Amino acid sequence: MIFCCVLNIYTFHYYLKSRKTNTDKRLQWYEENKVLILTILISVSFLITYLIISHFKLLFSKNNIFWSLLIPVLSIAYSFPFLPGGKALRHIGWLKLPLLSFVWSFATVVLPVFYSDLSTISQPQILALFANRFFFIMALAMLFNVRDYEEDKKDKVVTPAVAFGPQKILFYGKGLMLFINIITGLLVCRYFNFHFTLQYIAVIIPVLLLFLLFHFFRFSRNEIEFSILHDGLIPVKALLLIFAASI
Repeated sequence: MIFCCVLNIYTFHYYLKSRKTNTDKRLQWYEENKVLILTILISVSFLITYLIISHFKLLFSKNNIFWSLLIPVLSIAYSFPFLPGGKALRHIGWLKLPLLSFVWSFATVVLPVFYSDLSTISQPQILALFANRFFFIMALAMLFNVRDYEEDKKDKVVTPAVAFGPQKILFYGKGLMLFINIITGLLVCRYFNFHFTLQYIAVIIPVLLLFLLFHFFRFSRNEIEFSILHDGLIPVKALLLIFAASI
Protein backbone atom coordinates (compact mmCIF):
# COMPACT_ATOMS: atom_id res chain seq x y z
CA MET A 1 0.00 0.00 0.00
CA ILE A 2 2.88 2.38 0.76
CA PHE A 3 4.26 1.69 -2.73
CA CYS A 4 0.88 2.51 -4.32
CA CYS A 5 0.56 5.71 -2.28
CA VAL A 6 4.07 6.84 -3.24
CA LEU A 7 3.34 6.09 -6.90
CA ASN A 8 0.13 8.11 -6.80
CA ILE A 9 1.58 11.04 -4.86
CA TYR A 10 4.52 11.48 -7.23
CA THR A 11 2.35 10.99 -10.31
CA PHE A 12 -0.12 13.52 -8.92
CA HIS A 13 2.71 15.96 -8.09
CA TYR A 14 4.20 15.92 -11.59
CA TYR A 15 0.78 15.96 -13.23
CA LEU A 16 -0.09 19.20 -11.39
CA LYS A 17 3.34 20.62 -12.17
CA SER A 18 3.00 19.81 -15.88
CA ARG A 19 -0.24 21.80 -16.02
CA LYS A 20 1.67 25.00 -15.25
CA THR A 21 5.04 24.60 -16.94
CA ASN A 22 6.87 22.34 -19.40
CA THR A 23 10.46 23.16 -18.60
CA ASP A 24 11.87 19.65 -19.01
CA LYS A 25 11.25 16.40 -20.84
CA ARG A 26 9.54 14.73 -17.87
CA LEU A 27 6.89 17.46 -17.63
CA GLN A 28 6.46 17.47 -21.40
CA TRP A 29 5.89 13.70 -21.30
CA TYR A 30 3.26 14.12 -18.57
CA GLU A 31 1.49 16.80 -20.62
CA GLU A 32 1.58 14.67 -23.78
CA ASN A 33 0.28 11.56 -21.98
CA LYS A 34 -2.49 13.06 -19.85
CA VAL A 35 -4.89 10.18 -20.57
CA LEU A 36 -2.34 7.56 -19.47
CA ILE A 37 -1.45 9.55 -16.33
CA LEU A 38 -5.09 9.98 -15.33
CA THR A 39 -5.70 6.27 -15.97
CA ILE A 40 -2.80 5.37 -13.66
CA LEU A 41 -4.01 7.79 -10.98
CA ILE A 42 -7.58 6.45 -11.06
CA SER A 43 -6.54 2.77 -11.23
CA VAL A 44 -4.06 3.01 -8.38
CA SER A 45 -6.57 5.05 -6.35
CA PHE A 46 -9.07 2.19 -6.66
CA LEU A 47 -6.37 -0.26 -5.52
CA ILE A 48 -5.51 1.95 -2.54
CA THR A 49 -9.21 2.20 -1.66
CA TYR A 50 -9.49 -1.60 -1.73
CA LEU A 51 -6.42 -1.98 0.50
CA ILE A 52 -7.75 0.61 2.95
CA ILE A 53 -11.14 -1.13 3.17
CA SER A 54 -9.58 -4.56 3.60
CA HIS A 55 -7.23 -3.31 6.35
CA PHE A 56 -9.57 -0.71 7.84
CA LYS A 57 -9.41 -1.94 11.44
CA LEU A 58 -5.61 -1.96 11.42
CA LEU A 59 -5.17 1.41 9.72
CA PHE A 60 -7.76 3.23 11.78
CA SER A 61 -7.31 1.61 15.14
CA LYS A 62 -7.05 3.91 18.14
CA ASN A 63 -3.24 3.77 18.05
CA ASN A 64 -2.80 4.19 14.29
CA ILE A 65 -5.55 6.53 13.09
CA PHE A 66 -3.61 9.77 13.66
CA TRP A 67 -0.57 8.65 11.66
CA SER A 68 -2.69 6.93 9.01
CA LEU A 69 -4.32 10.30 8.31
CA LEU A 70 -1.39 12.65 8.91
CA ILE A 71 1.08 11.17 6.42
CA PRO A 72 -1.32 11.14 3.42
CA VAL A 73 -2.53 14.66 4.29
CA LEU A 74 1.04 15.99 4.42
CA SER A 75 1.90 14.19 1.17
CA ILE A 76 -1.07 15.66 -0.69
CA ALA A 77 -0.57 19.10 0.85
CA TYR A 78 3.00 19.07 -0.45
CA SER A 79 1.73 19.40 -4.03
CA PHE A 80 -1.88 20.54 -3.79
CA PRO A 81 -2.21 24.37 -3.83
CA PHE A 82 -4.36 24.88 -0.73
CA LEU A 83 -2.49 27.87 0.73
CA PRO A 84 -3.27 31.52 -0.09
CA GLY A 85 -1.97 32.58 -3.49
CA GLY A 86 -2.30 29.07 -4.94
CA LYS A 87 0.69 27.79 -2.98
CA ALA A 88 1.40 24.30 -1.65
CA LEU A 89 3.72 23.21 1.18
CA ARG A 90 6.53 22.73 -1.33
CA HIS A 91 6.49 26.49 -1.93
CA ILE A 92 7.66 27.03 1.67
CA GLY A 93 11.35 26.70 0.83
CA TRP A 94 12.78 25.91 4.27
CA LEU A 95 10.08 23.31 4.87
CA LYS A 96 10.78 21.21 1.76
CA LEU A 97 13.82 19.31 3.01
CA PRO A 98 12.61 18.34 6.51
CA LEU A 99 9.06 17.61 5.29
CA LEU A 100 10.15 15.27 2.50
CA SER A 101 12.67 13.58 4.79
CA PHE A 102 10.14 13.11 7.59
CA VAL A 103 7.33 11.75 5.41
CA TRP A 104 9.61 9.32 3.56
CA SER A 105 11.31 8.11 6.76
CA PHE A 106 8.17 7.83 8.85
CA ALA A 107 6.23 6.04 6.10
CA THR A 108 8.99 3.49 5.41
CA VAL A 109 10.35 2.95 8.93
CA VAL A 110 7.86 3.80 11.66
CA LEU A 111 4.49 3.05 10.03
CA PRO A 112 5.43 -0.56 9.16
CA VAL A 113 6.35 -1.08 12.82
CA PHE A 114 3.01 0.34 13.97
CA TYR A 115 1.04 -1.73 11.50
CA SER A 116 2.97 -4.95 12.06
CA ASP A 117 3.22 -4.58 15.84
CA LEU A 118 6.75 -5.94 15.70
CA SER A 119 7.93 -6.84 19.19
CA THR A 120 11.32 -8.03 17.92
CA ILE A 121 12.54 -4.55 17.00
CA SER A 122 13.67 -2.20 19.78
CA GLN A 123 13.18 1.54 20.08
CA PRO A 124 16.92 2.28 19.54
CA GLN A 125 16.77 0.23 16.32
CA ILE A 126 13.75 2.21 15.09
CA LEU A 127 15.39 5.54 15.94
CA ALA A 128 18.69 4.57 14.30
CA LEU A 129 16.98 3.41 11.11
CA PHE A 130 14.72 6.48 11.07
CA ALA A 131 17.68 8.85 11.46
CA ASN A 132 19.63 7.02 8.77
CA ARG A 133 16.70 7.19 6.34
CA PHE A 134 15.89 10.82 7.25
CA PHE A 135 19.35 12.22 6.50
CA PHE A 136 19.79 10.05 3.41
CA ILE A 137 16.55 11.40 1.90
CA MET A 138 17.50 14.92 3.03
CA ALA A 139 20.79 14.68 1.14
CA LEU A 140 19.01 13.55 -2.04
CA ALA A 141 16.37 16.28 -1.63
CA MET A 142 19.21 18.80 -1.27
CA LEU A 143 20.52 17.78 -4.68
CA PHE A 144 17.05 18.16 -6.18
CA ASN A 145 16.89 21.64 -4.62
CA VAL A 146 20.15 22.51 -6.37
CA ARG A 147 18.80 21.21 -9.69
CA ASP A 148 15.62 23.28 -9.23
CA TYR A 149 17.59 26.41 -8.28
CA GLU A 150 16.52 28.54 -11.26
CA GLU A 151 12.89 27.48 -11.05
CA ASP A 152 12.68 28.06 -7.29
CA LYS A 153 14.44 31.41 -7.60
CA LYS A 154 11.99 32.48 -10.30
CA ASP A 155 9.02 31.39 -8.14
CA LYS A 156 10.57 33.06 -5.05
CA VAL A 157 10.75 29.75 -3.17
CA VAL A 158 13.63 30.29 -0.73
CA THR A 159 15.23 26.85 -0.44
CA PRO A 160 18.74 26.50 1.03
CA ALA A 161 20.08 26.44 -2.55
CA VAL A 162 18.39 29.77 -3.31
CA ALA A 163 19.41 31.29 0.02
CA PHE A 164 23.10 30.31 -0.05
CA GLY A 165 23.69 29.49 -3.71
CA PRO A 166 23.99 26.05 -5.35
CA GLN A 167 27.79 25.91 -5.24
CA LYS A 168 27.91 26.44 -1.47
CA ILE A 169 25.24 23.78 -0.94
CA LEU A 170 27.19 21.31 -3.08
CA PHE A 171 30.51 22.09 -1.37
CA TYR A 172 29.41 22.18 2.27
CA GLY A 173 26.56 19.69 1.85
CA LYS A 174 28.95 17.12 0.45
CA GLY A 175 31.03 17.00 3.61
CA LEU A 176 28.17 17.48 6.06
CA MET A 177 25.93 14.81 4.52
CA LEU A 178 28.86 12.39 4.23
CA PHE A 179 29.64 12.81 7.94
CA ILE A 180 26.03 12.56 9.16
CA ASN A 181 25.17 9.59 6.96
CA ILE A 182 28.29 7.69 8.04
CA ILE A 183 27.38 8.31 11.70
CA THR A 184 23.77 7.18 11.25
CA GLY A 185 24.96 4.20 9.18
CA LEU A 186 27.27 3.13 11.99
CA LEU A 187 24.37 3.49 14.45
CA VAL A 188 22.34 1.11 12.26
CA CYS A 189 25.25 -1.35 12.31
CA ARG A 190 25.54 -0.98 16.08
CA TYR A 191 21.89 -1.47 17.01
CA PHE A 192 21.15 -4.16 14.41
CA ASN A 193 24.25 -6.11 15.45
CA PHE A 194 26.03 -5.97 12.11
CA HIS A 195 29.47 -7.44 12.74
CA PHE A 196 30.64 -8.73 9.37
CA THR A 197 32.71 -6.66 6.93
CA LEU A 198 30.19 -7.24 4.15
CA GLN A 199 27.43 -5.76 6.31
CA TYR A 200 29.44 -2.60 6.95
CA ILE A 201 30.25 -2.35 3.23
CA ALA A 202 26.56 -2.69 2.31
CA VAL A 203 25.65 0.14 4.68
CA ILE A 204 28.47 2.47 3.58
CA ILE A 205 28.20 1.99 -0.23
CA PRO A 206 25.07 4.21 -0.57
CA VAL A 207 26.83 6.93 1.46
CA LEU A 208 29.83 6.89 -0.89
CA LEU A 209 27.53 6.96 -3.93
CA LEU A 210 25.73 9.91 -2.37
CA PHE A 211 29.07 11.69 -1.92
CA LEU A 212 29.88 11.10 -5.59
CA LEU A 213 26.53 12.56 -6.64
CA PHE A 214 27.43 15.75 -4.77
CA HIS A 215 30.99 15.80 -6.06
CA PHE A 216 30.15 15.19 -9.73
CA PHE A 217 26.89 17.14 -9.82
CA ARG A 218 26.20 18.65 -13.26
CA PHE A 219 23.38 20.99 -14.22
CA SER A 220 23.73 19.74 -17.80
CA ARG A 221 22.34 16.27 -17.00
CA ASN A 222 19.01 15.67 -18.68
CA GLU A 223 15.92 14.85 -16.62
CA ILE A 224 15.96 11.09 -17.27
CA GLU A 225 19.64 10.67 -16.42
CA PHE A 226 19.26 12.80 -13.29
CA SER A 227 16.23 10.79 -12.09
CA ILE A 228 17.94 7.43 -12.68
CA LEU A 229 21.07 8.48 -10.80
CA HIS A 230 19.35 10.17 -7.87
CA ASP A 231 15.96 8.46 -7.46
CA GLY A 232 17.64 5.17 -8.36
CA LEU A 233 19.86 5.38 -5.29
CA ILE A 234 16.82 4.84 -3.02
CA PRO A 235 16.10 1.22 -4.12
CA VAL A 236 19.84 0.53 -4.25
CA LYS A 237 20.16 1.53 -0.59
CA ALA A 238 17.09 -0.55 0.34
CA LEU A 239 18.39 -3.67 -1.42
CA LEU A 240 21.84 -3.33 0.18
CA LEU A 241 20.27 -2.98 3.63
CA ILE A 242 18.14 -6.08 3.03
CA PHE A 243 21.31 -7.89 1.95
CA ALA A 244 23.15 -6.78 5.11
CA ALA A 245 20.27 -7.89 7.35
CA SER A 246 20.10 -11.30 5.67
CA ILE A 247 23.73 -12.21 6.38
